[in-house]
Amino acid sequence: MLETRDLTVRFGGHVAVDAVSCAFRAGELTAIVGPNGAGKTTYFNLVSGQIRASAGRVLLDGRDVTRLGPSARTRRGMGRAFQLTNLFPGLSVLENVRLAMQAREGRGFRMFSRALGDWELLDEAERLLQQVRLLSLAEMPVTALSHGDQRKLEVALLMALEPRVFMFDEPTAGMSADEAPHVLDLVAGLKGQAGRTVLLVEHKMDVIRELADRIIVLHNGALVADGPPDEVMDSEIVREVYMGQALDDV
Repeated sequence: MLETRDLTVRFGGHVAVDAVSCAFRAGELTAIVGPNGAGKTTYFNLVSGQIRASAGRVLLDGRDVTRLGPSARTRRGMGRAFQLTNLFPGLSVLENVRLAMQAREGRGFRMFSRALGDWELLDEAERLLQQVRLLSLAEMPVTALSHGDQRKLEVALLMALEPRVFMFDEPTAGMSADEAPHVLDLVAGLKGQAGRTVLLVEHKMDVIRELADRIIVLHNGALVADGPPDEVMDSEIVREVYMGQALDDV
């Protein structure tokens, strides 16, 4: 579904991502872990097109998308949620989701589309908001939402785009203990959908052990471990990377 081959980015003399080659399969949730500064978010930015690679390639369904920007990659089936929410603050919760759907369908955004008959999009948007437990807040402006509800809305926007590759950068960051499990259940459910691939950057090892089918570990921008969660977490190189820290505390 998705592959990087010798993917590299340099900032001056610093190599932030160093020749990372990795393939991600449909129906699999891969957690990307590593200590602070390991290159996890930079690797995500390279894969999703937010920054341009210095060398190497990104392939989606076998097609080279390395030179495509984020919007073009989204149209090809790649969806990205950020560590910080990336929403449309001037619109309501419902309009945010409907805008994502109109983008998916190739329609321009029409503020008065209710009068123009786009009821099917509104119905679908409301179903998604029900799934993320935000339907009661549908008419509320995004700026009035709590941080946790904004994160849930961003998951709804990704689901509205119907990508084949879902990319989540710390989806529960800033959430309360009550809010986080529901979002994690949504993320877990996505990999069960036919032909879907999920990539997850996360620091909470209990979350990773529960959700991940596979873990890859980055250190100093390089891929140093790749495999099933228990095998990777027990490996000597991973414990060296974390410098003796208890992995549950990372």
